[in-house]
Amino acid sequence: MPIASQCYLLGYATERPLAAVLATHAGMPAVILDECVVKLAVLGGLSRELARRALMLPVYEDAERVVVAVASPDDVRGVCREMERIRGKRVELHIALEVTLARAIRTCFLARERGDSYWVGPEAVVDPSQVEGRLAVAWPDAATDGRVDDLARAHRALLEDVTKEVVSADLPDLEDDEERSQAPTDRTAALEDSVSGVDGWTGGARSWGSATGSSPGMSSVDDTHDIGADDGTIEIAGELDVAPVAASDGPTRILIVDDDFATRHLLVKELQPLGYVTSTAASGGEAVTALQHGGVDLVIADILLPEIDGFRLCRAIKRSRRLGGVPVVLMSAVIDSGRVTPDVLARYGADAYLEKPLDMRRVHRVVRELAAKHGARPRDSDAGLARAIARYQAGDVDGAINLLREGIAADPASAKHRFVLANLLQRKAMVTEAIDEYENVIDLEPEYFPALTRLAYLYYKQGHLARAVETWRKSLPVCDDPALRRNIETFMRKLIGDLGRSELR
Repeated sequence: MPIASQCYLLGYATERPLAAVLATHAGMPAVILDECVVKLAVLGGLSRELARRALMLPVYEDAERVVVAVASPDDVRGVCREMERIRGKRVELHIALEVTLARAIRTCFLARERGDSYWVGPEAVVDPSQVEGRLAVAWPDAATDGRVDDLARAHRALLEDVTKEVVSADLPDLEDDEERSQAPTDRTAALEDSVSGVDGWTGGARSWGSATGSSPGMSSVDDTHDIGADDGTIEIAGELDVAPVAASDGPTRILIVDDDFATRHLLVKELQPLGYVTSTAASGGEAVTALQHGGVDLVIADILLPEIDGFRLCRAIKRSRRLGGVPVVLMSAVIDSGRVTPDVLARYGADAYLEKPLDMRRVHRVVRELAAKHGARPRDSDAGLARAIARYQAGDVDGAINLLREGIAADPASAKHRFVLANLLQRKAMVTEAIDEYENVIDLEPEYFPALTRLAYLYYKQGHLARAVETWRKSLPVCDDPALRRNIETFMRKLIGDLGRSELR
């Protein structure tokens, strides 16, 4: 028997404090059955055998919802979905002590068989005005209620922040942050970050500034190189303009150009599951052929390419009347990136730069931002999100979740869809699934504070204290609320102390 039920039977505590502990542990409300009054009509067509076997009992119903007391939420979700379909209302699961739940199931069905209209818990206060019955609930973290110390205040503040209802007005402009994605200073800063620490490299590998170090057909990247000189890119741009524009209303089409098979394979493997259509080329010449014969929305090219190097390919694309608006991302090995300054990239027209070995989180972000900037996201993405939120606000949580998952299938890089989905999964106490989606949001938006703090709190609720501390630490620089930031710091100190004590034990 679960320990809370043992404590109840042995008289160590009444149901209310035990339910409060259960609620905090499970991260969901708990029903205090001893204090409830159940209108037996709420049982509907549920059989006693099913209720007893599944350890579930409907205890309250109003115009919008049916509250069901359960011992194990994960074991009854299929039954609850069928109940939602039959009754046309959302089903809210509340955890309950197993021993009081089993007793309530037995006595409620006996009372219904006798023809009674209500079942009254042994400690319930009967109020004749409450014709729908009385629901007694302990909320998560109720154990801190009434305390006024800093830790209790911090805990309540974090709980309030991570359980706020998400409505359309609260949603971030994740994919549509034009100011962030288009600001030249932001892009320059990112480029400077990516080449920091290697500007002075003069090792024994090839030097792009020396004639002997350049591969055949490659242009020098020495600062003295005449950037404005004609290097054959006008002719290449003319070749690119021969073919007509191949328009597409579908997913973003990405051309990956690299003579290294492993890099091409890695990028295809990473980008295809996100809904992008990928093609590859092993040289600059192959890239030109691919651009002539196939529609492309974005190009990722290594700088050191056979036949036509990445710089010349980028400049040719930007000089092309047909493809001038196609974003180009250049990449090179970190050891070779000392001369790839933001100024050089800007003069060649590159939209972004990536260092090898590739940081896939940065790859995902760069690709997503450039695709969004150039209008390659599915057209009905925001409309689908609005429909999902409307479905949720109408009480159909499962319907909203299904719509969000459909939206993610169509636009896997939509952080908005994933964030709202994570919130709804969290509300249904599907903690593992919610954690997965919050992690996906942070993969796409590493500095999005609401996802960081909610993920940290769920880590904490699951007992992953080190992960919680690390995630909250990442959230501090992007927390705009000084009071909330202080609360996070207070709670982090408590968790760090807990971690230290557990290591000592």
